[in-house]
Amino acid sequence: MWCAPGQITFVTGFYLSALPEKGPEIHPSLTEARRILHGVSGEFRAGQLTAIMGPSGAGKSTLLDVLSGYTCWGVRGRLLVNGAPRDTRTFQRQSVYIQQDAALHPQLTVKEAMNVAAVLKLGRRGPEVQKTIVETLESLGLLSHIDTMTASLSGGQLKRLATALELLSNPPIMFFDEPTSGLDSSTTKQCVGVLRRLARQGRTVVCTIHTPSALVFGLLDQLYLLMDGRCAYNGHTANLLPYLASLGLRCPPYHNPADFALEVTSGDYGDHTAALVQASDNGRSQLWGHTSNTHSAEGALGLARRGAGRAGDADCESTVSRMSRQSSETASASVTPSEGGRGRCRRGRFNQVYPTTFWMQLYMLIRRTIKRGLRDRMLCHSRFYIHLVAGLLIGALFLDIGGDAAHVFHNFSLLFFSLMFLMFTAFSAMILAFPLEMPIIAREHFNRWYSLKSYFLAVTIADVPLQGLCTCVYTVIMYYMTSQPLEPARFIQYLLICALVSYTAQSIGLVVGAAMKVEHGVVFGPLAILPFTIFSGYFVLMKDAPSYMQWLFHASYLKYGLSGCMLAVYGYGRAPLSQCSDDYCHFKRPEKFLAETNLDGGNYWLDAVVLFVIGSALRLAAYFVLKLRLRQFRQ
Repeated sequence: MWCAPGQITFVTGFYLSALPEKGPEIHPSLTEARRILHGVSGEFRAGQLTAIMGPSGAGKSTLLDVLSGYTCWGVRGRLLVNGAPRDTRTFQRQSVYIQQDAALHPQLTVKEAMNVAAVLKLGRRGPEVQKTIVETLESLGLLSHIDTMTASLSGGQLKRLATALELLSNPPIMFFDEPTSGLDSSTTKQCVGVLRRLARQGRTVVCTIHTPSALVFGLLDQLYLLMDGRCAYNGHTANLLPYLASLGLRCPPYHNPADFALEVTSGDYGDHTAALVQASDNGRSQLWGHTSNTHSAEGALGLARRGAGRAGDADCESTVSRMSRQSSETASASVTPSEGGRGRCRRGRFNQVYPTTFWMQLYMLIRRTIKRGLRDRMLCHSRFYIHLVAGLLIGALFLDIGGDAAHVFHNFSLLFFSLMFLMFTAFSAMILAFPLEMPIIAREHFNRWYSLKSYFLAVTIADVPLQGLCTCVYTVIMYYMTSQPLEPARFIQYLLICALVSYTAQSIGLVVGAAMKVEHGVVFGPLAILPFTIFSGYFVLMKDAPSYMQWLFHASYLKYGLSGCMLAVYGYGRAPLSQCSDDYCHFKRPEKFLAETNLDGGNYWLDAVVLFVIGSALRLAAYFVLKLRLRQFRQ
């Protein structure tokens, strides 16, 4: 029997346990682990399309998560690849996992998404890579949509594009979670036809599927039927009805075999769980896994042609031939069978953790993030105009008060409000950076597109120009209209403090966004910056606060921001204010006002350094929070 690299065998049984979610409806004593998979076993072969099927809650997606390595927590069992125990790192470099939601960036075209994936997954560019992109899109029926924005693609086209992105690296093993969900019958047939062709190219293709039609069911090679976390059948689709008939379960005439199997496993014909699990030996039995048309390596291309014709796409034979050769070369470069039937790893492109260097990953991700941001009007244009309008509005409200000694307290409030405004806008922009992209991050990072470090740095660096521009627009307008001191050194110092406050607020937004879902972050996010506001020194001076609470002022980054702004505007020997709209101005000398606000002993550069250190420390914390959140997202 021909077995290309990629044969997967899970023996000794797979068990997966999970703790139930805690809630008021769960009794406190019910804290023991809930078992999801119950010692299932099986074997998935290269060159065949295997479908995992079963009623809702049977454990289909859970088993696929375990097989792909996406979920490792709470798993007990043994998995072999080509007869050798699976090495998780090596296996993940040889396989891809395409999940149900097919999350993609809506601001990119199909061509742009493919170009980014090609550089990150292949590590090179050039005409040969562009030819591969065109041929891949052509084989999946997407070439006519190459310049279409992904937001305009249909559900079936999105799933095919997600497949095309992962297919660029020509992986020997591919996992698909519910690839036909939400598709009509015609699109479902095309989708399964694509998976069948991929399998005929020598790959191991495993997918979960819920309720296939009789026509779609006929396109499948092998079926792994689950019920209540146990295997009810493991064999060829053509042998399903004879297998059930041997247990006294006869399918009615003209009835869809897939529907009948689901009805049996759902208990519509009585409880046959024990009999089905015993007959299949919980997936270990191989009695029903072969038919007379089992193919060899030499016959793979012919079967691919027949499968392509059966799926209604007869013009992909050249692509099938080319990708079959590439698949063989890839397989021989990654795993070579030994005499004992086990696989041994050889040096090849799969031995690298990532195909590209860290700097290339960072460059491509920054480019992609900036391009997406410029096309997102809500993210980019609205932020710019909010700062522009706010600067004009605040400038008109506090017009020319900066040089008036009678309005120093009003100016103090203006400077504090400006910090608050910049803090909230920077914080709010970054709080959505990670939650909305978590499915995309999980898929691309798991499939070894890039490291988490490069992604995190790209997201933080790409937003710097936009936030810097917005900060400058607001600050310049407000500073000039309110008649703050027009000295270049003071303006630069003031602008620097505003930029550092925005930088630190962005860092807090990254921490909150990495730690919480969108709905939680919107509600609880403002609470994260409330303590910094209270202990900023504006509402209560530190000298007037109780001694046991004064240390909290030193932990507030807004305290350093407010101190730096006041020193930039009023400190370091500023001349007495020449304008006084009242009969008497007590704070005509700026140093008097600094003493009144307890800021006369401040150090501007110390404030700036502390702000930078706090912002950088929070960003480092955000990275580790995101790393932990990503692990929890995959559990």
